[in-house]
Order: sequence, then C-alpha cells, then structure tokens
Amino acid sequence: MSDLNDVNFVKCDCCCLSEECTRCYITTIREMYGGKWICGLCAEAVKDEVLRCGNPDEAMARHLTFCTNFRASGPPQVRLIRAMTQLLRKSSKSMPSSPRDATVLTRSESCLPSLTLDDASP
Repeated sequence: MSDLNDVNFVKCDCCCLSEECTRCYITTIREMYGGKWICGLCAEAVKDEVLRCGNPDEAMARHLTFCTNFRASGPPQVRLIRAMTQLLRKSSKSMPSSPRDATVLTRSESCLPSLTLDDASP
C-alpha cells in the first residue's frame, strides 16, 4: 500500500512538463481538472481562459488545443525562438516611436571591478 505523501513525477496533460509532487496533491489536481493533471503554469493559463469565456470546460479545451498546436509547431529550440520573436514584436510595439520620447539609461561605470597590476601578482 502506497502512502499519499510519497513523491512521484507526474507529467502535465497540457504542456508535458514533468513535476515532482505527492500523490495527495496529484489526486487533488486531477479532481479539480476532470481527471487531467496540469502543472501550475497551465492551471494559471486555464484560469485566465475561464475569465475570458466563463466556462471552465471550454477554457480547459482551449488551453489543451493551444498546447497541442504549440508542441506540433516544431522542436523545443524552434518553439523557443518563435516565442522569443513574438515577445520582442509585442514589446517593440509598446516602445516609443521617437528617441526623444524614450528615457535613455546610460552606464556610469563598468559593473566589473577594474584589475590592476597589483591584483595580478601571485
């Protein structure tokens, strides 16, 4: 008989991320999400979808579809590059159009300590 506090690896039914959790926690999550185990990140995404559509079952289906499409879009490295590209595009849209509108941050000195000849001696 296994103890509910035993720790096991479980894979998210949405994004396939593996996490180490207790059997008790795994059971609780599966009860909340209709028998599916989802990681904390996907749980937050589903909560966000619930706010948009108002229906928990539809929100879960939307997120599962998103994750399936994302995984099918190529190897992890390609997906990461695409995600970073999208993030940069989104952030560049919010940047000021004129350099005069931007706050310019300059570095007053190096963040690396300067080396002197005294420091180099053994």
